[in-house]
Amino acid sequence: MRPCVSFRAMRRTIPLVAMFLAVSAGGALAQSPPPARMPPQRMPPERMPPERMPPERMPPQQMPPQQMPPQASWDSRGWVQLGERTVNGRVDHDRIEVGKYEGKFSKLTMVVDNSDLELVDFKIVFGDRTEYHPKLNHVFREGQRTRALDLPPSEGVIRFIEIKYKNLPGGGDARVQVWGWRTGDAAPPPAPPPVVKHSWDTRGWALLGSRQVNGRADRDRIEVGKYEGKFSKLTMAVEDSDLELVDFRIEFDDRTEYRPKLSHFFREGQRTRVIDLPPSEHAIRFIDLSYKNTRRGGPASVEVWGLRTGGAPPPPAPVAWDSKGWTLLGERTVDGNYDHDRIDVGRYEGKFTKLTIVVENSDLELIDLSVRFGQGAPWHPAVSHYFKEGQRTRAIDFPGDERTIKTIDFKYRNLPGGGRARVAVYGQRSAAAWDGKGWTLLGEQRVNGRRADTDKIRVSRYEPKFRKLTVVVLDSDLEMIDLTIRFARGEPFHPEVNAVFREDSRTKVIDLPGDDRTIKWIEFKYRNLPGGGRARVQVWAK
Repeated sequence: MRPCVSFRAMRRTIPLVAMFLAVSAGGALAQSPPPARMPPQRMPPERMPPERMPPERMPPQQMPPQQMPPQASWDSRGWVQLGERTVNGRVDHDRIEVGKYEGKFSKLTMVVDNSDLELVDFKIVFGDRTEYHPKLNHVFREGQRTRALDLPPSEGVIRFIEIKYKNLPGGGDARVQVWGWRTGDAAPPPAPPPVVKHSWDTRGWALLGSRQVNGRADRDRIEVGKYEGKFSKLTMAVEDSDLELVDFRIEFDDRTEYRPKLSHFFREGQRTRVIDLPPSEHAIRFIDLSYKNTRRGGPASVEVWGLRTGGAPPPPAPVAWDSKGWTLLGERTVDGNYDHDRIDVGRYEGKFTKLTIVVENSDLELIDLSVRFGQGAPWHPAVSHYFKEGQRTRAIDFPGDERTIKTIDFKYRNLPGGGRARVAVYGQRSAAAWDGKGWTLLGEQRVNGRRADTDKIRVSRYEPKFRKLTVVVLDSDLEMIDLTIRFARGEPFHPEVNAVFREDSRTKVIDLPGDDRTIKWIEFKYRNLPGGGRARVQVWAK
């Protein structure tokens, strides 16, 4: 069927269609600029030369130093920076002016950057002329900050903050920033635990203070104060050297005091048990410590930690190595990153069935352990390669029956960032008691009292000459202060022996200097350990 459209009607619509097409083409031409005026095509940022790149589009690693945004070493959101200073020289004293226009603050924190720092004093002075000296750590590592310090309630604003500090030897110039949290704002997030190497897990604990034992005997006080809050538990950790604790006294705000019964001798890296404080509505005012360094040791460092009332239960204190029943065969210190050492044992020590290795002072990587017996090929026991400070191997059973050990060879190295590890090797016989077969008993003495005691064993001139000596401790534990051997001729001999002996333990076999020697007498200076009985000491020679 044909469409019913007449030619006359179509002829009337042609002008309208032409007019519409002309208007559309004109609009399109108006929107399209000539090619010569088109903007140049922009290069993507990753292909654009740095010199042509605008700063706001420049990647951070390509920005000029002056345009790099400052990077905070901690989460400073919500905190107000009150000022910063650089520690110039060995000792420096600076003041940060705050003033009334800054408003009032309820908390402060201090951040250390660029280098390590020793803080000598930190004083806050308010508008009403009152001042506050918060007790802070003495040494801060680069990137550390203090805990959030709760300021004492005050209607006065902070006038200024005075800081006395010094750079640590071998470091650069530390930079110190002080930040404040305004009164009335929501509580800030807690500071992360400081990145400091400890020999135990400090999570959940607050460091109340640290001191170093100066000299043979020392007394120190750690001020805590009411602004620190209340604590339900305490513990004390010993670092850097061994320590003898004489007294530990806690005084509360109501002037009541508490003296927990603690062990008197602590090895480096040890800490006390968790001390449950008596129920009290009062905060700790201070803690008095009386202690002394052990003989032939270095200055010990003491840290006191508290667990706040209502906090999560702390991890248990590690169990110290109890060497009772074991014989110390020798010990070595790992010098440098890689070291090779040998411990000579010898046939005079007798036969052993077990071996264990104790690592102290720092972490250690053990590369190889080789034990050479009196007969047979060397033995390489499979032990863990990495040891944490204070760890020891399992009790390693020897192959076969009892074996006489000639030498023990080590290949090991200190781990990066740690100190110099000390390795002690202990052996155990099938019967822990001392078997004096083949030895001559020169005499024995009983240690009287807890105070230092001096005794002398005289040896008859009719006794034969001797080349080796050993001391056996019976009935109780003992601290050996000094051991002197006087010969018929020549200078006295002071062998190096352990400071502390467990009941039923003995010294290593002591080789006397020179050839066979005639012994005139042997002098001891020693004392019983607190909580034990009266130790008995025997001297045997071969």
